[in-house]
Amino acid sequence: MPMNPRLLRPRQTLHPEAANWASRVRANGGSVSGSTLTAVSRFCASIAAAGIRDRFYRLNLFCGTADASLIAVRTPLYRGPSLGGTQYGNTLDTNFNFAITDYAENSGLTGDGTSKYLNTGFNVDQLPGAANCHLSSYIRGTQNIASVRALIGAIFNVVTDRYRLMLRTDGSSAGNYTASTELGKAVGISAVQRPNANGGLIVSSRTSTTSLTLYDDGVSIGTASDSTAETTGAFPFFVFARTGPVEYYNGIMAGYSIGAGMSQSQVTSYYNAMNAFQTALGRAQA
Repeated sequence: MPMNPRLLRPRQTLHPEAANWASRVRANGGSVSGSTLTAVSRFCASIAAAGIRDRFYRLNLFCGTADASLIAVRTPLYRGPSLGGTQYGNTLDTNFNFAITDYAENSGLTGDGTSKYLNTGFNVDQLPGAANCHLSSYIRGTQNIASVRALIGAIFNVVTDRYRLMLRTDGSSAGNYTASTELGKAVGISAVQRPNANGGLIVSSRTSTTSLTLYDDGVSIGTASDSTAETTGAFPFFVFARTGPVEYYNGIMAGYSIGAGMSQSQVTSYYNAMNAFQTALGRAQA
């Protein structure tokens, strides 16, 4: 008698961190579909297989079912460099003014450029090191940039200490924008003339006091080798703005991360995992 075909197929097993995320979402009253949970599980498996899980102290994929409190959307997937270790920041990103109408799972979360942002509760002094850190944001759609739009950031000590990833107009002509970052004091990177339709995964990574790199979809678009004296402080990272709050972002974001510095190959692995996840949700940036 032939064996039942269902017995020949291995049962799908969720990655432990995806299962933990879903459990936290549901415990807070949110929900997540089976297909989204599968995509999150595959993302976790890819990050683990690439050996870069410890690079992430906080990561949120902005996914899950929409509800009035945006529970799933505000629940970070990672809150520390390992599931069993120290967890950092707020259990949910604290919401300031986002509504259910600002979110769609097949798109992401949309800012208004004037009042909407999230407080992670993750402070600059919780980074693994001032010279060992990264910030990232996955943005979508056409960018409408005026002045400075912070994707994620914290500025303190009378604005002399700056940890932010942003879009701005400086150096670019109409129809384009400048991607820019600062991870430390005065030294930063700007990549001008980015087409307004250009989005995807932007990563800023510092791996030493003399190595700062800005990446777009896994490709370096700027480096800085000047030495800078970094300091840290108990100032939280905001998303869709920087501490103040000011410099509100007015575009669509489909994820962010904060953590340890990454090499070129690690950033590439991160991009591949993130792009596969965004593709699975139908919101990969072309």
